[in-house]
Amino acid sequence: MSQTRQPLEILKKYWGYDSFRLNQEAIISSVLSDRDTLALLPTGGGKSLCYQVPALTKKGVCLVVSPLIALMVDQVNTLKQKGIPARVVYSGMSNSEIELILNNCLYGKVKILYVSPERLSSPLFISYFEKMMINLIAVDEAHCISQWGYNFRPSFLKIADIRKYHPNVPVLALTATATKDVIDDIQEKLEFREKNSLASSFERANLSYTVFEEPDKITKIQRVIENIGGSGLIYVRSRKKATELANSLAALKVSVAAYHAGLTIPHRNKIQKDWMEDRVNVVVATTAFGMGIDKQNVSYVIHYDLPESIEAYFQEVGRAGRDGKKSYGVLLYTEKDKKRLLETVDANFPDIKYIQNVYNGISNYFQVPVGTGIDRRFDWDIVSFSQNYNLEPFLVFNSVRILENSGLLEIAENRNPFSKIKIIVDRTTLYNFMIEYPMYYNLLEALRRMYTGVMTEFTIIDEKKISKVCFDTESNTYSNLKRLEKYGVLYYDPRSDKPQLIFTQNRLHKDNFALSEESYHNIKEVNIKKANELIDFISSERCRQQYLLNYFGFESPACGKCDYCISQKHKPKKVEDMIIEELSQYPRTPDYFSNSIKYGTKETIIPIIRTMLDDGIIILEEGNLKLR
Repeated sequence: MSQTRQPLEILKKYWGYDSFRLNQEAIISSVLSDRDTLALLPTGGGKSLCYQVPALTKKGVCLVVSPLIALMVDQVNTLKQKGIPARVVYSGMSNSEIELILNNCLYGKVKILYVSPERLSSPLFISYFEKMMINLIAVDEAHCISQWGYNFRPSFLKIADIRKYHPNVPVLALTATATKDVIDDIQEKLEFREKNSLASSFERANLSYTVFEEPDKITKIQRVIENIGGSGLIYVRSRKKATELANSLAALKVSVAAYHAGLTIPHRNKIQKDWMEDRVNVVVATTAFGMGIDKQNVSYVIHYDLPESIEAYFQEVGRAGRDGKKSYGVLLYTEKDKKRLLETVDANFPDIKYIQNVYNGISNYFQVPVGTGIDRRFDWDIVSFSQNYNLEPFLVFNSVRILENSGLLEIAENRNPFSKIKIIVDRTTLYNFMIEYPMYYNLLEALRRMYTGVMTEFTIIDEKKISKVCFDTESNTYSNLKRLEKYGVLYYDPRSDKPQLIFTQNRLHKDNFALSEESYHNIKEVNIKKANELIDFISSERCRQQYLLNYFGFESPACGKCDYCISQKHKPKKVEDMIIEELSQYPRTPDYFSNSIKYGTKETIIPIIRTMLDDGIIILEEGNLKLR
């Protein structure tokens, strides 16, 4: 593949930078040499540039596989604003929408194509992909491919399958958090032609990690906000807690807003915009907030609840201090929090039979027959579903999470902005239905005339226009479309601002329920291990930065600025340590220590010296004490 422009030229033209940072240049150079490359860059380290620049440097299309639909959509919009032709394909789009995008890729009108991993195995995608000129396959959040990682997604295992269509195209795997085992696993699962990982040190010189055992968290948070000032993030584990904590802080005159998936899109967008533009100082949020948001001047990130793993903590706290200014990560906990974390991990894994019952319940709730349903979307109200089947919402939530990780379902928090329909009966059956039920004749005729693909695929519709054509109200049109769905004439997927549940596979028969018991238990064990590692981190008596960097395989001296290092600076020295420090400079007589009040009284210092002699720490030679 011939290079058309130099990376620095591309960087300057589209991003306005004169030079790369961290390890970006080495990663880009490796990719442009057609080498499979695993890039480890810290949160905020500019991972996306590592594939965007090569994509524009070479002829052809760069395929980017990512599990984060909202992030992909945001990146596509950002690239378009820069004049870079980018598109995204994800679950729930109609075949005609997808075909239009893939055709544009085929004929050179797209440079960067973002795809969710579930789409990779679809015959439609493969039929186009094998004909495309591909210059790079980039895998974002690559730790998701490893069952030893903290966010394993089985759908990522499909990525290696598409390499056979373009065997000479390099793969770039990107992650901000991976241990040595995960690094090895990523390269194996993506079938790297040779091992090749490039890591930038995860050290953040301007970021101080502090951990406090704190029963009164709200008072502590108030002090942090008052002392540090500026813009901050507070992470909690539930929507309810986000609202409660934001209300408590607002009562203390803090400029604060709560952010979680239960809010409407306009409300969430407003909070995000207000925070980005510093009209709101603090956002209390569930952990999805901040993903893909590049706010430079975050002064602190506070964890009110314990994160699920060191990797999750490191990624979330890394959103502070991207402007290079002094910033703080503050983690608060109680002993009860440790116990609760382990209990939560256990509760996150209902037994397989329960998960299967939830899956069948969802399928029946939305009237999806066995062998059908792929790409169908439904408004997802977990409370209503749980009440309907007399189930505990928390267990339903965790069952759906496991079904999502198993590639059977997907929850899209970015909502459903367009209504879609598909007529599912043949023309003869449709004609007979219109004769039998003439009250629906005008509506069905309007659908056929206005939307040519409606008999073969999901097609975007506009109920307002349909209502005008039928001389009816919009509410009646909506009701009639829902009735036609009940009659089995069509599928109707109305626009909504609620979360969407999407079937990423046709409904499975109960005898073919594809949830591996071995995989289920392996994932559960990994989650328990990760929780225990997080507990060890907060309980340890070590430099916080040193602990974190060692965990990810980097050497690091003590940082001198975390809570542990500061406590050591102000900790009174033991007499033994003082003696060792003194003898490291000069030999001293025993009287030197026993006659100095600095070391205590003669009655206390002599026994200490004898013990140190007995233990072989020091020796006595020619009347002088020396270090052994």
